[in-house]
Amino acid sequence: MKTIDEIEKMSIEDLERISADESIIVPDGLESRVFQPKNNRPRWWTAISIAASLAILGGIGMVWYDRSRPLEDTFDDPALAYAMVEETLAKMSQNVDICVKSVEKSKDIFLKPSEVIRSINSEEPNK
Repeated sequence: MKTIDEIEKMSIEDLERISADESIIVPDGLESRVFQPKNNRPRWWTAISIAASLAILGGIGMVWYDRSRPLEDTFDDPALAYAMVEETLAKMSQNVDICVKSVEKSKDIFLKPSEVIRSINSEEPNK
């Protein structure tokens, strides 16, 4: 049997001659094991990989698009720039408050299943 180094040093003609040699015994089922694609990953993993790739490409595209546009809202007056920053942060704060309130409202909905499960478990006699 040849080592990998010896096989790598062989010419293509030698490899073809050896592969055409019918005196070499090939085990049954070897071809199906060698050429059968292995797909051990679950389908959900593939879907997540594709979604992550698209998200990354979208982010790169948005960065590229933002760099291609000229700067628009620049300020010469620092007081005006500071006022605009305060206004923007106030809007962001309002949006965060809205999100926090909606999460607090939905907390009761998300806790209901666990309450139901606890009540069912407490009704069952101990085994």
